[in-house]
Amino acid sequence: MKNQDNFSAIQLIVDREGNWDSLRNAITKVASTIGVKGIMVLACESNGEVPESFEEFLRALPVPIFGGIFPALIADSEYLEHGNIVLGLKSELIVYLLPSLSDAALNYDEWLINTIPPETMLDAQTMFVFVDGLAPRVGGLMESLFNTFGLQGNFIGGGAGSLTIPNSRCLITSQGVLRDTAILVLPKLHSHVSVAHGWLPISRSLEVTSSEGNVILTLDWEPALDVYRSILESQVGSSIDFATVAPVYPLGIARLNMEYVVRDLVEAREDGGLVCVVNVPTGSLVQVMNGNEDSLLAAASTVRAMADSHADPISSQSVDIVIDCISRALYLGEKISLELNTLHSDVRPSIGAFTLGEIANSGHDCLEFHNKTVAVATLWDQ
Repeated sequence: MKNQDNFSAIQLIVDREGNWDSLRNAITKVASTIGVKGIMVLACESNGEVPESFEEFLRALPVPIFGGIFPALIADSEYLEHGNIVLGLKSELIVYLLPSLSDAALNYDEWLINTIPPETMLDAQTMFVFVDGLAPRVGGLMESLFNTFGLQGNFIGGGAGSLTIPNSRCLITSQGVLRDTAILVLPKLHSHVSVAHGWLPISRSLEVTSSEGNVILTLDWEPALDVYRSILESQVGSSIDFATVAPVYPLGIARLNMEYVVRDLVEAREDGGLVCVVNVPTGSLVQVMNGNEDSLLAAASTVRAMADSHADPISSQSVDIVIDCISRALYLGEKISLELNTLHSDVRPSIGAFTLGEIANSGHDCLEFHNKTVAVATLWDQ
């Protein structure tokens, strides 16, 4: 990767050994760098079970640390199934831990108001948000973050977790490696966030006439699965297997003056409900979506163009944080390298993760928890 000496905000190590010992060594080196005031860590789930000795190491660190464990990572245009990335930030930062994403009694609006002073976001201008990507109330947290902070700054982050081990500990903090938690980090860094996905509507608008959390029960007053199946069978001309078509025919929620927000479908229930990765409120208007390699890669080009249009004045002192959905990698297969090549800038380093949901807004759009989407946050020192 490119030399980081020109960017006073960071110290960067890409560790390709991919185990907890090598990660501890990288963190130790970055933490001992003069001027580092906080550390972001991106780790691969292939590191395996987290040892207690690593958690003790985290709790003893002299600087705040935050990050997560993900299915795969991004280093420039490289797809890493094994390895770790350690980013030392030389700007001051504040880390908040929201204790539960499954406690229905926790009022996120009240917690945010009582925990984070209102002027803090205006001062920082950027917030990193990492969550347990499989926790049930991620969507509710996004709503509360937007209700509380609105358009005061930019948000970037994603859902941590494993594709193979449910309910795994996946969030790296100064208290250890946690589950069912959200990390909210306010560094004093400028940012610009670009978001796109490349999925296009293929059906009429459908009203979500009843839903419970992340389960759509009815569309236009009919069982949701029946409506979804009917639309796809009219498209393909034959009966469908839900498990086969769901990854390439997600739902899209209409948003005013924005791209559709994509919702992955993960299960068809016997009662006709459709289980999504995150909640879809009753009253939402949705459409069945579809994409192909060309449309997804075109979206990556759009993101790169948007990022470059805002980055020229600070290109020698910036870094790109790439948040890409693991389902895009699974869909594109070996062609994910084309997407990463497209997303990578020639003038600054790119680091990031393949996530279980993407958290982003551009400072003038509603904050969302996306699926099947790619986002790039260009960061530079204030």
